[in-house]
Amino acid sequence: GAACGAVRAGAGAARLAGGVWEGTMADRNALNLRWTFGFNRESDAGTLVDLTVDGRQAVFYSVGHTGVIFDYELRRQKLLQGHTNTITCAAASDDKKWLVTGDAGERDTMVVVWNAKSAVPVRTLFEAHPGGIISLDITPDAMYVATVGVGPNQDLSIWEWTVQRDEPMYTAPITSKDVQHCVRFKRDDHTEIITNGTARTIFWNIEDEAGLKFYSPAISTKEFITPVGHFTQSVFIPNSTQAVTATEDGDVLLWDQVLLPALHARPTDRCGVKLLRLHDEGCCISVIQVFDNFLVTAATDGHVRFYDFKFRLLAWYEDLDVGPIMSLTFTSPRSVPKDGTMLDSEVRVPNFIVASKSGKIALVNAAVFELFTKEERRGELLVQAFESTIAAITAHPSASQFYVVTQSGVLRHVDYESQAWLRTKTLDKRTPTCMCINPNGQELIIGCQDGALLILSTSDLDLIQKSAQVYEAAATAVKFSPDGMYVAMADCQNCVGIYRRERNVLESGKEVPWLYLGRYRSHHAAIVGLTFISDDDSGVIRLVSLGHDRVLVEYDLANSFAATGIVVRSAVTIEQTSIPCGLLVLPPGTQPGEDPKRTLLVSSNDEFKFKLLDVLGLTGVHDERPLPSQESHCVQTLLGPTYGAPPSNLQVLPDVGSGKRYAVYNTPEKVVGLMKLPLDGNPNTAMGLIAHPGSVKGLCVSHDGRFVLTTGGWDYGIFLWEVDTSALDAMASLGGSGIAPFEALIPGGKEGDFYDEMKDYFYLAQLRSQGEDTTDDRQVSGVIPLDEVPDMLRALGYYPSNFDVRDLVHEMSRKGKEHVTFEELVRLYVNYKPVAGVSQSQIEAAFEALGAEPMTGIITASSLISQLKRIGEPLSDAELSKCIEALTGGKLTGKEDFTAASFADKILGFGAE
Repeated sequence: GAACGAVRAGAGAARLAGGVWEGTMADRNALNLRWTFGFNRESDAGTLVDLTVDGRQAVFYSVGHTGVIFDYELRRQKLLQGHTNTITCAAASDDKKWLVTGDAGERDTMVVVWNAKSAVPVRTLFEAHPGGIISLDITPDAMYVATVGVGPNQDLSIWEWTVQRDEPMYTAPITSKDVQHCVRFKRDDHTEIITNGTARTIFWNIEDEAGLKFYSPAISTKEFITPVGHFTQSVFIPNSTQAVTATEDGDVLLWDQVLLPALHARPTDRCGVKLLRLHDEGCCISVIQVFDNFLVTAATDGHVRFYDFKFRLLAWYEDLDVGPIMSLTFTSPRSVPKDGTMLDSEVRVPNFIVASKSGKIALVNAAVFELFTKEERRGELLVQAFESTIAAITAHPSASQFYVVTQSGVLRHVDYESQAWLRTKTLDKRTPTCMCINPNGQELIIGCQDGALLILSTSDLDLIQKSAQVYEAAATAVKFSPDGMYVAMADCQNCVGIYRRERNVLESGKEVPWLYLGRYRSHHAAIVGLTFISDDDSGVIRLVSLGHDRVLVEYDLANSFAATGIVVRSAVTIEQTSIPCGLLVLPPGTQPGEDPKRTLLVSSNDEFKFKLLDVLGLTGVHDERPLPSQESHCVQTLLGPTYGAPPSNLQVLPDVGSGKRYAVYNTPEKVVGLMKLPLDGNPNTAMGLIAHPGSVKGLCVSHDGRFVLTTGGWDYGIFLWEVDTSALDAMASLGGSGIAPFEALIPGGKEGDFYDEMKDYFYLAQLRSQGEDTTDDRQVSGVIPLDEVPDMLRALGYYPSNFDVRDLVHEMSRKGKEHVTFEELVRLYVNYKPVAGVSQSQIEAAFEALGAEPMTGIITASSLISQLKRIGEPLSDAELSKCIEALTGGKLTGKEDFTAASFADKILGFGAE
């Protein structure tokens, strides 16, 4: 975790005192970021920036899309939030007052200038380059910022950020095919800039009227004795005409002006004059910088070396024990000895901070150069992060701790209140994929890429049992039963494996506590939900799984044995066209009007809907009847959160005795949110925020419900969010009560024409129910019969299938409803209608499924009519004729040809709209 422990050079002891978070904005969100663990160790440009000034000892680094100003003396984090994409680069002015950060992504990229002391953004440049920036630099006086866009069509831009204008002061395309990834100003002349890619270095000059001019000297392999390796970074040598570019081979290429420049070159243009070996052969020089009178290099061998500007070695640090260095920043000047003596000729190397590929940020006191033992010459560990992608996280059920395992097989036990690393264990030759903890807190289970299942003790992380590797199918989910008696594992071959706590003896003669019952291929598409349910009424533990194949499967645990294998109790199709995304168990008594002892399941689908399912009523295995004819198990269909993508992982927060319940969720990409229970489709009872710049790999809840931990996996970070349910309550109250939140989702709102049209149709439905031709007195009852609702919804532009109608009727019938009020109709319309309308791509997909010609996309009317009569919910001749006449005003001959576009235009009438 970030700043979890610091080791003094030569001391061999770690600081474990708790860290403190400092906010940067008004702190009134339902989820508030409190601490970060890890950092962006994959950033080639580097986001490590020293901000030590005015007695504050601090360093900036980034975790995903969040910037961190870490005061490593006080152990405080100031969190800079605003970016929505991964922060790729950062730089600060010489006085450490201004910090600039940049990100890269598909959309909403930005460059932000921050007040480094207050951590407040003072200027934001939106979409500075298409796709974001790969590198930036700021002049020593903070007046100008240089940015290089991501490839392949790159630009170099110079921004005078203190002037309020959206366009750069200068910009020029980078015509080289070699993608440039580093940019630096000349410190003593900001009109000179250097950039480099892996093969080309470009020198730029700012000319007031002509703008940016450049020269890129060619490199000939014949000019040097040894080949020139790929370039990494470049820097100007101050007060000279020289510049240097570092390479992946341990060399630096010296650039300078020559007496006889190349053809078409100006006398001031530089060319490569010398190749110098500064690190061992094959060691990539990842960092090259100038500080005061030093040229400093750092390499993947973990060494840092200080040279003068004549390339004479002055100091070297080769025992830092941090691993391959990827970034370096300079902090305070070297401390004066306690006796106050220092010779004028003494080399005063500054203190510095390094970040490594091994997941370490360390402070190096320059004085350790003079110490004798390797242990004394190590750096002080400021931040311990993760050496590889995070595979899974899980929270302890009764302590302020969590467990995290990386894909390289390193398992860590962390205290999130003190940020202390409690234990670490390496799982030899294993690639973990998922993890879960026993509800009693005594065992961990880890599923692996090769299908193995590891069961470990939480007290010392020792291995209790390794399952037999029956099939080499990667585990996708592992779960403990509430009583700790069963373990279930889903894998990438759509199978579920089950273990029972039962002492048995392996072939090797070793006695183990878990018995493997078997593995069952219960789905023909990816499993998205696997959960145990504790049926308190009967005292039975139940196991269910849900797949992309739309099937909810329950397993008969009591009748499943190692000798006979797993028995399936029921398999029910719960969706017709929507694809399930996640599964949640609602605590009994959560939903009003339901049996307080009855457990309900919640399935989220790709149409942003929640389906509440009565799991105790599941019966039958793969009913072959048409779906609309099968029994409905759907208790309620509700609108879910609509933040980017449907929820894929949902967890209920522990009951803290307040009488209110909440659930957290994450989507596959970016978003983490909080929902208020009971679920009712009210959009104001749910919130979501961009928690990670890319995928959300894992989410877990603290034992007391105060915190939520999330990880993006590939961003090498874990975020600790504090839950403030009162903020969500306030948001829900502001959104109105009763029917008001649902009326706001009607197109045009309550005052709009569509709402008035709904009322007109509602009154018409009342008249229809009494008979349109009756001469009796009309009774305005304020309700319509339940069987009028499907036609009402169709009149309003939502066309439910017979399957949807079945679920809707079942939902209302369970409540004893035979009639529907207008308010109930509004709720049904909002909860059932699709969030997005029918798209052209959906029509094209339908045509493809119906057998359209692959090359032209054409399907004949006769073939289309034949398919509509035969597959899906088949239409009768009469129904089909009625539909065609309503759409076209006539009949089809059967000889017409349609593409998806022409059908949408001529038949559905979308083109006219």
